[in-house]
Amino acid sequence: MLQIRLCPARGRVAPLVALCAVLLWAGPAAATKFAGAFMEDGGGARALGMGGAFTAVADDPSATFWNPAGLALATDRELLLMHAERFGDLIDRDFAAYAQPVGWNLLGGDAAGFGVTVIRLGIDDIPFTDHLLAQLDTNGDGEVDDAELRGLLDLQDEIIYKSNQEFALMFSYGERLGAWQVGGTLKFIRQSVGPYSSFGLGADLAVLRPGIWRRLDFGMKFQDITTTYLSWSTGRNELITPALVPALAWHQPLPRWDMRVSLAASVESRIDDRGDADQYDAGDFSFNTHWGLEVAFSEKVFLRGGANSGWDARDLTAGAGFRIDPLTVDYAYAGDILEVDEVTHRISLSVRF
Repeated sequence: MLQIRLCPARGRVAPLVALCAVLLWAGPAAATKFAGAFMEDGGGARALGMGGAFTAVADDPSATFWNPAGLALATDRELLLMHAERFGDLIDRDFAAYAQPVGWNLLGGDAAGFGVTVIRLGIDDIPFTDHLLAQLDTNGDGEVDDAELRGLLDLQDEIIYKSNQEFALMFSYGERLGAWQVGGTLKFIRQSVGPYSSFGLGADLAVLRPGIWRRLDFGMKFQDITTTYLSWSTGRNELITPALVPALAWHQPLPRWDMRVSLAASVESRIDDRGDADQYDAGDFSFNTHWGLEVAFSEKVFLRGGANSGWDARDLTAGAGFRIDPLTVDYAYAGDILEVDEVTHRISLSVRF
């Protein structure tokens, strides 16, 4: 992965805090922890409000990310748009997904759906200072120490500001085969940091089995099943290793009060030595658990809560939504999972037509 020490955005912090340098290096291909991490949160405020436990639910356009097998039961054309910000508007993340039923099938099933998704993460005004290293290295030892780094105060007009843009374009398909639903997603990834860029290609496969036992639904996502390959213009290559995500969801109607209660859980497991970055780890193996609750009132007003990869206060999520056909608006809150005194607010809007 490109290793970058980023200066804070121009005008956002005191000049002394902005003293930093960009360091880039290239190397051979390797399985890289956190490569393509901008995609991991998926999309949709509803899913985040449920702690990311959406793999066995997957009944809206965000199924293109969480479980493309859910597209098999699409009944209408539907567009979902989501926007999220962190650190004010320093980091913007957008998710757009379109889903619709189709009158054809690839596997001989009796229903099918198709979806297209775009994920974007953008960071503007990133200071690039690698071209100033010779001027900062006043003692000529080939390194810039903390004292020399203060020289950036006199070189602020020479700092170059560029943007980081990360995109994923995904094409998804789901089909119903008897009691089971199967689906897949083909992913194209494009990342750029100033003059440096990468391109990647990968795929997900998934299954969904509604009512596997009474009102219990089962889902399974094989994420990056082919191992997603990212090739950087610097010569550095990265691999996004596969992840396995088994999931369950229980839907309990309460007709007396015109309510529904849904409980969902999923386990996101990897073998790429993430260590303490994941909730549980043992050697190269690590996994995160996701737990979610949704209470629906007349299928028009929704309250949600969840736990995303832990049980500390920063791991808890909450959300709400309301539906006035054909529009649905959802909001989600997530705690300070990065431990930087910054929470996440996410809002999404979907429309059926």
